[in-house]
Amino acid sequence: MQRIIGWLASVIIVTLIFGSIYVTLQQFGRRAVNAAPAAAAAVRVQQPGSGPTAVPPLELTADSGVFVMVFGTDNKPTSSTVALHGELPVVPAGVLETARSLGSDTVTWQPEPGLRMAVVARQAPGGVVVAGQSLTPFEDSDRMSQLFLGAGWLGSMVVLATAYGSMALIRRRQDIVHSAVLKEGPHEQDPA
Repeated sequence: MQRIIGWLASVIIVTLIFGSIYVTLQQFGRRAVNAAPAAAAAVRVQQPGSGPTAVPPLELTADSGVFVMVFGTDNKPTSSTVALHGELPVVPAGVLETARSLGSDTVTWQPEPGLRMAVVARQAPGGVVVAGQSLTPFEDSDRMSQLFLGAGWLGSMVVLATAYGSMALIRRRQDIVHSAVLKEGPHEQDPA
């Protein structure tokens, strides 16, 4: 029973270690994705006026890079560096309202299936500035982290199983030798 408890404790500890590493990496990575949109939003908030941009917007894709959108008091887009199927994209009204009431909001926005964006919304004079970028590169990196950490966890389980199996085998052999010695009794010494 002690062996089983030791084995389970080891498995739980190793699993907690690898799980903690994954959660830490995932959270650092996800928060880092907000850095570029936050900087773009800060720059746009500091620019006077929120009129339409002269450059035609790019199509919003997983590869479109950092984008900036400006929404008026009516929650309708007034300018954007990206379009979604030729139209200016609209973020949920709750994001804009939260940015207005708290000064900013940071969310994951999915304008359509398969297209996930890290978005930072900041209150600006006369509206809200929303900046974002695709989560695809981060999610690809996250899958690689899962793969490597999963392989490390599995390797650790193999090492633990081998160690505990070896210890059980050694104990069994010692028990067999000990039983044999007890059955034979004391050895008589030959007179010389």
